[in-house]
Amino acid sequence: MLAYRHTASDAGPINTFSYNANFSNTTGILSAQFGIHYVNFDAKANDSTAHGVGASGVALFVFPVAGRWEDGVPKAAIAFNVGSVPTVYVSGQRQYVTLPLIVGFGVPLSPHKAITLTPWFEASMSANLDTVFKTTDITVDPDAVTITPNPQTGSVNVKLKDGAVEEAVKKGVSIDSGFYVPMRAGLEADLHASESVDFNLYSSIATLGGAFGGASAFTLGAGLTYRWDDIVPAVLPVERRLQRENCEAIEARFRSCPNAKQWLSPEQRVKETKLAAPTVTPAVAPTPAVSPKPPAPAPVPAPLPAPISPPPPSEPKPAAPPSGPPSAVFPS
Repeated sequence: MLAYRHTASDAGPINTFSYNANFSNTTGILSAQFGIHYVNFDAKANDSTAHGVGASGVALFVFPVAGRWEDGVPKAAIAFNVGSVPTVYVSGQRQYVTLPLIVGFGVPLSPHKAITLTPWFEASMSANLDTVFKTTDITVDPDAVTITPNPQTGSVNVKLKDGAVEEAVKKGVSIDSGFYVPMRAGLEADLHASESVDFNLYSSIATLGGAFGGASAFTLGAGLTYRWDDIVPAVLPVERRLQRENCEAIEARFRSCPNAKQWLSPEQRVKETKLAAPTVTPAVAPTPAVSPKPPAPAPVPAPLPAPISPPPPSEPKPAAPPSGPPSAVFPS
């Protein structure tokens, strides 16, 4: 992100040129912003312009409280940021160092996918060291100077008492150190020209002293954001998350999950399934009950043979007449 901001304040105008690089984690909730800044400050109290360089490191947390547009921008969210922007100003007379710890929050609102409005507030707890050199105030006490003429050479020897130089420097140098908590609030508008390009408009009102005291400052600025990387897939709709991913990237992402060690390859899963499956003995079809055969009818007894009637007695045959009388009867 490239940005320019101009600040009008009671202490003098301030111009800031910035370059920021943002990095988001895979969830899209945490982002880290690192930047380098050039600042010039034309203080009304001094004749010369102070030039400064600052470096920033900020962690930004964005928690969506509503849905997201198809490009991943939350429709409404709550944002918190914490970080530091140490800065050094140097001029002919002034050297200024500030070490702030910034804490802030904002409420990004996107009524349309092409615009995001963010009201925000920040408090900056700052340790400051301000050193001013004034050469016109550096004078030496005449009593600390001893002048001795040298008649041989015609020169003059000048000696200063111990501590005279240190005392003179103290008169011309002022050191102001302190701890302040300046506060500022503002409104940012981001116009989303595409998924890769945003235009940023910035406004804020702040105080340069502690809390709401000290010189007031009003800032206006603009910036251009270009995203050279793909949108974090976690913030996209489900149907778009894997559009630009190749198989290797998808595999690497899944393996980065905490439970990746428990996952099995398709071959291992088939093997585990076979080992875990119980051996099933095919059920034997039950033998149908055999109904008892009806008792066979008693065999019909064979008919008794008809009684054979005895043959009729044969009629007695008449005795054959004897051929002669028995000898007993008729003795010879």
